[in-house]
Amino acid sequence: MLNIASTALRGFLVSILSFVIFGAVVLGLSVSLAKQQVIGSPPAETSFFSFAGAFGLIASAIAILAIFVEKIPRVGVIAVDALASVFYLAGAIALTLALKSVSSCTSGSDMARGERYLNKLLNGGCENTATGPYCPNAGPGISENDIDSYTSGRCQQVQADYVFGYIAFIFGVASVAVTFINQRRGGTTTTYV
Repeated sequence: MLNIASTALRGFLVSILSFVIFGAVVLGLSVSLAKQQVIGSPPAETSFFSFAGAFGLIASAIAILAIFVEKIPRVGVIAVDALASVFYLAGAIALTLALKSVSSCTSGSDMARGERYLNKLLNGGCENTATGPYCPNAGPGISENDIDSYTSGRCQQVQADYVFGYIAFIFGVASVAVTFINQRRGGTTTTYV
């Protein structure tokens, strides 16, 4: 019996720490992408995923607080975890779809460079001119290596961001399921993400 309780406690702590880490990574990557926006406001996908990461951290804080405060209902914690999981999934899907037009983050081909240059998540903002879009981070006076480095780096950041979002979603769903099953069985040990 003691072995089962010890295993449950370890699983519980790992799930909370994982959700905190994923929330912090998603928030950090999204805010970093948003801060590099030179023209205009950051794309809606980046802003929403920043919100999702922050909400995930708040959900983790509520779950941790629920360990020490008995008056916080499990149903409320389950609902907040489920909502955070939905936000992670929605944000990750939005970033994935916004990056769909980019065939490669690292290719040096002219086609891949052009795709990265025109992608709203990667170019840092553009202005429309008579000759076409002008993106200051990839405009005249910047060497091709710097342009490639900038857009390739941002592309890889976006990919990492949505991968962590999908993983956080999986952990969130698992946490909701375990907490719900535990509540239905009438157990006293809580497992939150």
